[in-house]
Parts: sequence; structure tokens; C-alpha cells
Amino acid sequence: MKRLTVIAVAIAAVMFCAIPAMAVDVDFSGSYYVRGFYADNTDLNDNSGASDAFMDMRLRLQTVFQVNDTLKLTTRFDAMDGKEWGTADDGENANKDNIDFDRAYLTANFDMFDLDVGRMSIGTYGTTFLDSGSDGDRIKLVKNMDPYTLMFIYQKSTEADAVSGSGAADEDKDVYLASVKYKDEGVDTGILIGYTSDKTDSSFDRTYCSFNPYVRTSIGPVNLVGELGWITGDYIDSPATQEDYSAVAYHLNASGDVGPAEVSLGYAFSSGDVNTTDNDHENYPLVTDWQPLLILTGRTAAASSKHVFDLGGVGNFNSENMTGTDTYGYKIYYGTVVFSPMENVTLNGIIGVANADEVATGWDDDAGTEYDIGVTVKLMDNLTYKATLGYLDAGDFWKQGTPATTVDNTYMLFHQLTVTF
Repeated sequence: MKRLTVIAVAIAAVMFCAIPAMAVDVDFSGSYYVRGFYADNTDLNDNSGASDAFMDMRLRLQTVFQVNDTLKLTTRFDAMDGKEWGTADDGENANKDNIDFDRAYLTANFDMFDLDVGRMSIGTYGTTFLDSGSDGDRIKLVKNMDPYTLMFIYQKSTEADAVSGSGAADEDKDVYLASVKYKDEGVDTGILIGYTSDKTDSSFDRTYCSFNPYVRTSIGPVNLVGELGWITGDYIDSPATQEDYSAVAYHLNASGDVGPAEVSLGYAFSSGDVNTTDNDHENYPLVTDWQPLLILTGRTAAASSKHVFDLGGVGNFNSENMTGTDTYGYKIYYGTVVFSPMENVTLNGIIGVANADEVATGWDDDAGTEYDIGVTVKLMDNLTYKATLGYLDAGDFWKQGTPATTVDNTYMLFHQLTVTF
């Protein structure tokens, strides 16, 4: 027994001495924010509407374990994501009190390509428009050939075989993606092509392709940004109902300096589809991350607080808050001004005019005009405060096809304190 103890101590001593050589480099980064919303008259009817106010928070921490020069492991978790102030640590916020690891993937740098495997960021490409950043399971190959970058992705969106007792086999949703990007001085452009095989319903399959080109460039003093999304293929609601999937969304923006301010003009379109009797499926899925207008396109991660964007129960033009607006699509014209009166203060303003792309019989497509003003203040290194006040001159779209309905205007105040590290 004594001999075994001596051997064990010797082995432990050897391992202890080897630890410095085995240790990996660890890099931490993240953020913590506290934010507040105040919304007036969210149902757009002053006779019955009421104000709504709440505050919530989120802690995010990303850790990168650099195993060696060519291998690393990245993880990320959120804690108290959407946890509202003043709520108990149970009930509706139970899932917001715990640490939620949402990413873990390895990155291996081979001579011919870089390989990422695991749960990582999905739903983002090109510009912010059409982005709905979330997390998903992927195998990704990336080949850099400056100024070109090639990317190939396999994504498992749904795996029915893993559901205990489901009795389902191969009722999965798989996505295959390929991208080529070109980035050189003054030009950043690329295209993402996708193929989706959706067999999550045992009685039928959906198969469709997506095309997502984008460009950032400059012509003299004018900066140009554009992005297009097009989905085509078969969209099947039931074994007896097969529709042609043909949906389009695009965004164009031109910006430049006018004196001490930067100004921009933009237009965004997302196709809608309210006709359920034809063989076309034309509404483009609304996105989450593109939210230039506080009220009409804003979002909040707190599930119990989505009603701040209800806008008469219809929802706004953001996928997280939509109720019926995903079928109507939108046309949004907007102009922005950004000005920094001092080094640590930035002022901004935006005016946006919104219409639905398609509306049901008897509805008006005028969603209204929104006016937002905001300020961002760098209080100290890594500590930022920003606030936005938005006012919506609501259009008759929110009457929902009933001319006698009274539609009143609404306003909202949003502010957020963020520390990054």
C-alpha cells in the first residue's frame, strides 16, 4: 500500500510539473447591459391604451481557449438574458435566471482551409439587413485566398431522430450553404447561396434555394450599401397544397458627409403575401437584427415584454414581435443624420415612412411615419450610455380594415447602459 502511495505521489508530482507546458491561453470578452423601455398607448387607442414600462438586463461572456497555434475552442454563455427587474427568480423568468451556454465550437487551422465544428453563430451574412443572429449546429469550411474568401457550410436545423419517443426517422431540416466574398480597397461584396431540405412534417417535404448577395462600396464621397434576399422553390402547407416559393427582400442605402454631419437615405422592401387561394408563397420571413426605427422595427429579448411593440395587437415589422405583420411585408423609406458635437457624444435622428407591401381586403397599407432622436455617450472607456425617443404618427393600416376604429399615435423611450470587456 505504501509503495502504491509513493507511486501515486510521484505521478502527481510529474503531472504538476507538466501543467505549465500543457496550459492553454484563455481569452475572455463579453458585455453586460441594463436597459429600460417606456411605451405609451401600445394598442394605439387612447381610450383604452395604457403606458408600459420595464427594465431588464443581460450578462454575456465569451471564452476562447487557444490550445495551440492552429487549434482553439470557443464558448459563449448568457446569464439573466431578458431578466426583468422586480421579478422573482421563478415563474415566467425561471429560464432567465440560469446560465445558458449557447455556443461551443472548435476551430482548426489546416494548411488548405479552416474548419469550424459545433454550435456557433448562424443567420448573419453581408450587412445587418436580413440578419437574425442566433445559434445553430454547423460544420464550416473556410478558404482564404486574399482578396477572396470561400465558405462551405452544412447546418443541422432540426433532428427528429433525437426526439425520444417521436417514432420519426429522417424528419429533419438540413441546410447547405456556399459563399464567395471579395474584399479589397473600397469594395466589400459577396453572395451566399443556400439549399434547404425540410422534412420536419412526415406527410410532405419542402425544398427551396436562397440567394443573398450584398455589396459595400464608395463612389467618390458617397458610400453605398445594398443587400438582396431571394427565396425560390417548393413551399408545401399540406400534402394537397403545393405552392411556388418566390419571396424577395432588399435594402439600399447611400450615405455621405454634409459638413460636420453624416447623412443617409435608404429604402427597404420585404415582400408580403395575403392571398391564400393562389399557388404562390411570396412573403419573405421578417428578420430580427435590422431595426433602424425604434417602434416600427424594434425588438426586445424579454418574452413577457413583447407587448410594448404590439401596436394594436398586430405587432411591428420585426420577427421577434410579429403577430400578423409577417404576411404583409413592408416598404420603408428613411433618412438619417448623425452628428458628434464633442468627442464622446454622438447625436442621431431618423425619419421613416412605412407601408405594408400587401394588405387584406379593406385594409389600408399606410403604417405611418416615425420620428426618432437619440444620443450615445461614452461615459468612460468601455462604458456607454445611449437613449432613443421615438414617436409614431400611426397610419390607417393599424385600423385592420375597420374604418370606424380610432387609431392614435404613440411614443416610446429606450435607454441602455453597457459595459464591454
